[in-house]
Formats: sequence, C-alpha cells, structure tokens
Amino acid sequence: MSPAPTTQDPAAAGRRLQLTRAAQWFAGTQDDPYALVLRAEATDPAPYEERIRAHGPLFRSDLLDTWVTASRAVADEVIASPAFDGLTADGRRPGARELPLSGTALDADRATCARFGALTAWGGPLLSAPHEQALRESAERLAHALLDGMEAALAADGTVDLVDAYARRLPALVLREQLGVTEEAAAAFDDALAGCRRTLDGVLCPQLLPDAVAGARAEAALTAVLASVLRGTEAGRTPDAVAAARTLAVGAAEPTATLVGNAVQELLARPAQWARLVGDPRLAAAAVTETLRVAPPVRLEHRVAREDTQVAGQRIPAGGSVVVLVAAVNRAPAPAAADGGAPTTPHAGGTPAPFDLARPVTAPGPFGLPGDLHFRLGGPLVGTVAEAALGALAARLPGLRAAGPATRRRRSPVLHGHARLPVAAARTARDLPATAPRN
Repeated sequence: MSPAPTTQDPAAAGRRLQLTRAAQWFAGTQDDPYALVLRAEATDPAPYEERIRAHGPLFRSDLLDTWVTASRAVADEVIASPAFDGLTADGRRPGARELPLSGTALDADRATCARFGALTAWGGPLLSAPHEQALRESAERLAHALLDGMEAALAADGTVDLVDAYARRLPALVLREQLGVTEEAAAAFDDALAGCRRTLDGVLCPQLLPDAVAGARAEAALTAVLASVLRGTEAGRTPDAVAAARTLAVGAAEPTATLVGNAVQELLARPAQWARLVGDPRLAAAAVTETLRVAPPVRLEHRVAREDTQVAGQRIPAGGSVVVLVAAVNRAPAPAAADGGAPTTPHAGGTPAPFDLARPVTAPGPFGLPGDLHFRLGGPLVGTVAEAALGALAARLPGLRAAGPATRRRRSPVLHGHARLPVAAARTARDLPATAPRN
C-alpha cells in the first residue's frame, strides 16, 4: 500500500487522462448510457441509469469494456461473490494505466480489508470510540461546536454553504479525534483530507490534470501526517496501521459530507419531512436510511473479476470490470412478498418510493455503504456521523431553508458531490417553514 505517486511526468499523465476522457466522450456520442453517466455533465444521471436498466440485468458497454447493472440481484451477487474483488488476481488496480494519478488510498482487496478491519474496529488500535454510542456522542458534541460558528455566520451574512461550513468539516473533526491527530498536525491533516475529496471519483472518471496532481500530492501528505501521528504508538507498530488509517479517512470523509448534503437537500425540498425531523431529531437515523435509498453518497461500485465467471447468463472473463449503479438498484421494484402477494413497499421500477421518515424498516435495506468493500471500514462511521449531523442541525436550526440552487461538482459520477449547498435560517418562529404543504 504505497503512497500515491507524485513523481510521474505530468505531461504524460495529462495526455493519458485526456485520452481516457476522450474515450468516454466518444462513447457518449455513440449513445452509450454508461459513458453518459461517467461524463457527469447532467444534473441528474437517473435517465441514463434507467436506460441501462432497460437493457436487462447486465448491460455491456462495449466501447468502455465494462459490464453495468441496475439489478439488485446482480448487485448482491457481485458484491458477495469471491470471484469479484477490488484488485485483480495479481494485485493490480483496474484502470491504473488509463487513470494515472488517481491515487491508491482505496486500493484494496478482500484480504486487505479484513486486515484493516481488525485495526479500525470499535475500540481497536486506530478507532478510539469503544462502541457506536461513544462515536455518536463525540460526533454530536463536535457538531454542536460547529453549529455555534454556523449560527454566527448566518446571523452576520444571512446564508452559508452548508457543505463547506458543516458537512465536510464535521467528518474531518471526528476523524481527527478518533485517529488521535494532535493540534499541531490538525491543519495539515484537514488540508490533506480535503485535497483527497476527488479520490473516489478519480477511480472511474479522469479528473483535470491540476486536480489529479493536487489529489495525488494530498494523498501523499495525508500518509505523511498519519505516519507522524502514529509513530511511537502501539498501533503505529503494526505494518498496516498507516494504510488502514488512510483508507478509513479517505473512504469516510467525502461520502459522509455527501450523505449529509444529500439528506439536507432532500429534507428541505419536503417541508413536512423536515418538520418531522425538527419535531423529533431521533428520526435522524430514518433520514440517513431514506437518503441512502433515494440519494446515496456513492452511486457507482466497481469490481473486477479475478477469474472467469458467469453473472446473469453472461460470461465475464478474468480481469473484466463490473459497475453497480447504486442509486438505480435502489429504484428497482421491491421483491414480491413471500406469500406471493404485492411487494412490501410497492413502487414502479425506476421510480423511487417517496422520501418518508415514517417508512417502516424492511429487509433488505438500501444497497450501498454496508456491503461495499471499502466501506466495511468507514461505513459505520459514515452513518453514525451523518445521523449526529442531521439530529444536531434539526435541533439547533429548525428554521433552516434552501437559499438558492444547489450545485454539483463536474466529473463527479461516483459521489455526485456538491460544489455548493447554500442555506439560510429563519430568525423567528413566525418565519419557520410550513409543516404540511409537501411530502
């Protein structure tokens, strides 16, 4: 698990990134819906995802040499099958040649994740919280500290960018505390972690060369900070400690920020749902579950076949790539009840059931973070911190409202991350949003 490369010839790397982007662009001009997802230009990629679903359980993107699925059954099979992994059988990252400078923080196979998991378990060598409740209490305390500053900014300026002021800062503070980052190293840690925000998108989508170079340097800087922090500690004597801490930090930080931003955007678009959360901040867990279902923070899961295998009647050779469309999987029709009756949560394929904090908990839950290879480490942290963030926000700023259109980053097909999410807050009870107009 070496640090991200920073010594490559930038011109050569830039040409390779341009060629890969051109290939995706050309495939899009040939009306390949997966290429149009990767181009990440549209505000909403759902129409392209639904076109992929229409091709059946497994769509073959010939021009991009990738199989793509929007089927829950196929997604579950690919994620669970040992025939599929994060790295090839000889330990290579798929697409490393086509996507230079895309970082290595999330390069891991099942065996590596198992080793890392022992280090990042509750109360383990790296994660100081002994259990989920302790992490939640810590995240709530840090959330309220951030909200002190956010309230002051709202009072002074009227609006703030929720992503930069809150959603992105909170997971950084939590990770800093959990990993034992000292005050002296805090600024360097925060800067390096923020610089890694494009790592997940860079796995499948070529970033602009300045962003790719900055990301690789940030990953190297994060590795150096963590090595310094862990040096001399009991955890630091474990060979995998720095790599595990880096994978946890990079894999949790930006998905948490995206999950919080998506949840707030969904809730504020539905005043009745926001009012429910304000009335009972304990519904934050339901808000996280609903957001994972309708607006997941990681929309594309990528796996490579380690051996020749069959999926949905298709032969996938060793080295073949499969991408799961997470959001589309969660829009699929619910399975029929065991007695042959109607689905337990009926809705048309391709159209998600409405966002509803009162929805009964059913199995299986939303596809996404819990089963992902990387998020076996960070998934519990992502969900717990997001719950704390939403609960504190509803308790402290009941009059929160959108203050302009949300904008998404370009070249962000994996996260579909926010570039900006402006919000304001009502100053008096009379200005609070109505509680009934929309679901």
